[in-house]
Amino acid sequence: MQQTSNDLSTLEILKDRRPLLVCDDAFDFFGIDLTCEIVRFSNFKPNPLYEDVKAGVEVLRNNKCDFIVAIGGGSCIDTAKGIKYLSRADLPLLAVPTTAGTGSEATHFAVIYKDGEKLSIADKKLLPDHVILQPDLLKTLPAYQKKCTMLDALCQAIESWWSIKATPESIDYSKEAIRLILSNMESYLKNEANGNKHMLIASNLAGKAINITTTTAPHAMSYKLTSMYGLPHGHAVAVCLPKVWRYMGDHEDIAKALGKRSYSEAVLFLEELLQRLEILPPRHVSYDDLDTLANSVNIQRLRNNPTRLSALEIKALYKEILEV
Repeated sequence: MQQTSNDLSTLEILKDRRPLLVCDDAFDFFGIDLTCEIVRFSNFKPNPLYEDVKAGVEVLRNNKCDFIVAIGGGSCIDTAKGIKYLSRADLPLLAVPTTAGTGSEATHFAVIYKDGEKLSIADKKLLPDHVILQPDLLKTLPAYQKKCTMLDALCQAIESWWSIKATPESIDYSKEAIRLILSNMESYLKNEANGNKHMLIASNLAGKAINITTTTAPHAMSYKLTSMYGLPHGHAVAVCLPKVWRYMGDHEDIAKALGKRSYSEAVLFLEELLQRLEILPPRHVSYDDLDTLANSVNIQRLRNNPTRLSALEIKALYKEILEV
């Protein structure tokens, strides 16, 4: 059973432990004292590579760590999950997200990249045993990263809702996540304490929804955009979702949750939101890239999508997304 808290005092669970701390350089600005002997691992990229995870496994084993702590954004938590998975060590995992968007602290999935391709890991043991949601850790986030992670949470909530695996429980999570995101967006982007608090909760709820349903076409199409053009994940999926939704149509219930009367109004709202936030498609895209992108999407992974999409349809969608 996952234990969630908003109080860093729960780090008492690390007493007499020797944890592997997976974190990035931002950790040094948080003033967190783990009150135990730690082994730090920070040698991973924003979109973690398989080689990064293998290096982390070696550090874990060589230092005989008996706990894994991830303090950082989605890439950090995914790296920690990957280390646990590849090490085959059944160690407790504590996740402390410092971004509000990926929801990785609430899922049993991780994403890493090998040879430029996305690798998905799924294992029930990867759901963190302990989670701390600490809103003040969001205060140092750059504005662009706040936008990207917020949009990731919004896309997760929408995709989970229309997923063919959706359940009443997952839809409740999605509905509440969307409500919190829309009602706290401006406060969050202004870096206000209340906005940060509610966006962190919304992200966690969207993660819980995705943990039940997994993602759909916009996420499947986003990964190659990340590896080819260096877009953060939230940026990549956000530019995909409106075009996919317009192509599929329907899902008026989700549109109403967004405060709109129809799916077409909801799509327009999302497109205008991206323009306002300056979350735009990558530039200098070649038409020849479309085949590479379309071929990168595993059609089998799209079975969760409510509308089946062929390779030709995927290519046509990429053409719209990238405006080529």
